[in-house]
Amino acid sequence: MNPKTKILFAILLLTLVSLACATLTGTPEVPVQPPTNTPLPPLPTNTPLPPLPTNPPVQQPEPTQDSAAPAITGSGDILFEDDFTNPESGWDRYSDDEGFTDYDNGAYKIGVYTETMFYWANPYRNFEDVSVEVITTKISGGDDVQFGIVCRHQDVNNWYVLVVSADGFAAIRKRYQGSDLEYIAEWVDAPVVNQGNATNLLRAECIGTRLALYANGILLLEVNDADIPTGDVGLLAGTFAETEVEVLFDNFVVTSP
Repeated sequence: MNPKTKILFAILLLTLVSLACATLTGTPEVPVQPPTNTPLPPLPTNTPLPPLPTNPPVQQPEPTQDSAAPAITGSGDILFEDDFTNPESGWDRYSDDEGFTDYDNGAYKIGVYTETMFYWANPYRNFEDVSVEVITTKISGGDDVQFGIVCRHQDVNNWYVLVVSADGFAAIRKRYQGSDLEYIAEWVDAPVVNQGNATNLLRAECIGTRLALYANGILLLEVNDADIPTGDVGLLAGTFAETEVEVLFDNFVVTSP
């Protein structure tokens, strides 16, 4: 082999060796590590809602007093009674500019429309010793007024009346031989009287010389007087400084002692 051929062969051989080495020493491909799935944080557990507030108990109003009329309490024999459903039962029916007395839708009504005035009415009967009861309801006007039960009414000049006021007092008065309506038992405190526009059960006892007034079953005052021994019964309402009062009366009952 001539030197030139050797040189070419050597060059060829060197080239082959270089290629082989280059292949063996090439930088290997670094595999890409796929990312691991980072676990998501656990879903928050549902925090229980606070319990709904319970409705506070409803405060029930205190029971109010029954508005029905109080019961008649007389225990003797009934001598006369009137519930005023019949407007022809015999009571006075009168009116003028200052007041009136008349039947009114199943009751009896007395109205006064001027100061220092009273009106009364009778059923035109005659009794000696009696207990008289009636349910009264003041429906209008001020409280400085009077209303009550007449007994032993002989004529316009001779009779007794047992009264309460709408501001809680009681008295017994007499008209005798044409005198003014005088007091034979002065005004006393009567806290059992329902005041204002209210209903009361009144009872007057006119027995012998004893005159006694009750309200709602409680004795208010009593007095002895012998001037007028017998007569009719009745109802009265009147004013003092007030200029108006209207009172309804119902379930009028006259019993023996």
